Amino acid sequence: MCLLVAVNAKYIHTNLAVRYLRELCHLPVKEYSINDRTDRIAADIYRSGEKSVLFSCYIWNIRMVLDVCGILKKADPTIKTVLGGPEVSFDAASLLQREKQVDFVLTGEGESSLPAFLQAQASGDYSAVPGLVYRTGGKIQENPSASEVPMDSLPFPYRMGELRELAGRLIYYETSRGCPFQCGFCLSSATRGVRFLSIERAKREILFFIREGVPLVKLVDRTFNADNRRALEIVEFIKEHSQTTCFHFEVKAETMSDELIRALSEAKPGLFQLEIGVQSTNRDTLLKIKRGADFERITKVVRRLKENGNIHLHLDLIAGLPGESAEQFEQSFNDVFRLHPQNLQLGFLKKLKGARLDASGSEFQDAPPYEVVRSDAMSYAELLHLKDMEDVLEKYYNSGTFQNTLAYLIGTYAPNRPYNFFAGLAGYFRESVTEQSLSRKSLYEVIHCYAKEVLKDGKAADYIIFDYCLHYKDSLSFMADGGLLKERAFAFLKQKENLILIKSINSHL
Repeated sequence: MCLLVAVNAKYIHTNLAVRYLRELCHLPVKEYSINDRTDRIAADIYRSGEKSVLFSCYIWNIRMVLDVCGILKKADPTIKTVLGGPEVSFDAASLLQREKQVDFVLTGEGESSLPAFLQAQASGDYSAVPGLVYRTGGKIQENPSASEVPMDSLPFPYRMGELRELAGRLIYYETSRGCPFQCGFCLSSATRGVRFLSIERAKREILFFIREGVPLVKLVDRTFNADNRRALEIVEFIKEHSQTTCFHFEVKAETMSDELIRALSEAKPGLFQLEIGVQSTNRDTLLKIKRGADFERITKVVRRLKENGNIHLHLDLIAGLPGESAEQFEQSFNDVFRLHPQNLQLGFLKKLKGARLDASGSEFQDAPPYEVVRSDAMSYAELLHLKDMEDVLEKYYNSGTFQNTLAYLIGTYAPNRPYNFFAGLAGYFRESVTEQSLSRKSLYEVIHCYAKEVLKDGKAADYIIFDYCLHYKDSLSFMADGGLLKERAFAFLKQKENLILIKSINSHL
C-alpha cells in the first residue's frame, strides 16, 4: 500500500493528480494546505500507519513536503518517502543527493509509473519501474522515462458523492494534456503535442459535474481551443445541458475560430469564464519567449467576447520577461487594461524546472518559486514597485467592489495611462499603510484618503459611498455622515450626469 498526499496552495483548492492515482491504484488519500502546520501534517500521516507515502510536489509546497519527509524519517526510518510531480521530475538525481530523507522520485506521469512501483515494493527490485529515480548500492539509479499515458486509459478522478463533500472548493478537470505551443516560460514547452480525451467521454464527465450541481469546474487544459472544432462541440454541449454550472477555460485568443467566439458570446450569462494569457504586448519580448505576437487579434477577440456581457474574462500579464523594460511593461499594462477584463492578473516570471526559457542576463530566486529578482531589462527596485502594484490591483480592481470609484478616478486623472493611477495608489499604500491585512472598510478609507490628500478630489467620496452601498449594508465610520450612506447614495444617483457615467462604466466593464 501507499498513502497519497497532496499539500495544496489554499484550502479551497483540490488536487487532481492524486485523485487519478487513487482511482487507478485504489489507494488512500490525505489532503492538506500550505497553511497547515508541518508538524501536524507529519503527525497525521504517521498515525495513518502507512509505511509508504507519495507526495504530489509543486513549487508552492516542495519545502514543506521535504520538511514533512524529514520528520517522518526521524520518527520511523522504515517509512518510505516517495516524491512525484513537476517540481521533482526534472532534477530528481540531484534532489536525492541533497535530500537524504527522500527515498524515491517518480518522474513524468505517475499513472504510467505508480502501478509498477507498487508491484516492485514487494520484491524490492525497482529496476523495471519506468521513470523511477532511487538509491541502490550507494549510487543514484535513473530508470528510463515513463511513457505518456493515453487519455482514455485514465480513470475518472471523482467518485459518486465526493463532489458534495467538496462543496465550496474548486473542482479541477482536464480534457487534454500538452500544448501545441512552445512558450519558453511554460512547463508545457518541455513536451510536444496534445493528447485529447475522446469527445464522447468528455461529454459524459461534463454532464456528471452538471448533474451533481458543481458551481464551477476549472479545466487545467493548457489550451482549451487547441482544436477549435472540438472546443466548439464541448461549448455547445455545455450550453445545451448546463443551467448553473460554470466552466473555466484557458484559451489562446489569437487562434479562436469565429464559430467558437460566436458560440461563447451567445451563451447564457454565467456559464463560461475565459482566461487569456496576453503576457506582454511587446513584440520583441514575445518573440524571445517563442510566443505569437498578435495583440491586434487578441483585442478584436476580447471585444467580441465582451459585447453581450455574458462571459467573465481574465487576462494575464507577466512582469520580468526577457527584454521588456519597465517603460515597455507600462505600455503592456495600459494596452491590456483598456480591454477592461473583469480580472487583470499581474504575475511575475518564474524559471520553472523543465521550461525552455532563455533568460540570459536575468537573475532568479534559488528556492521555490524561482521568481525573477531582476531581469535583463528591469531592476529589482522596478520589480518591487510592480509587486506593490499587483497588491493594489488585486484589492481594488480584481475584487470588483470599487468599479465605479476606479472608473471615475482613472477616467478623470489617468484616462490614457491607467498604469499611472495604480502606480500612484501603490506608492501611497506603501508609504501610508502599515497594517499587513486591511478590513474591507479600511480599503475604502485608504482610497478615500488617496483621492482627498493626493488627487485633491472632493467628488470621489460619492462614488466610494455608492460602491460601498452596492456591496454592503453597514456604515462607513470614517465618513462624517457615515450613518446616512444610503441617503447620500440616492442623492448621488438623482444627478443625471452621474447616471450617464455609471451607465457608461457598466457597459464597458
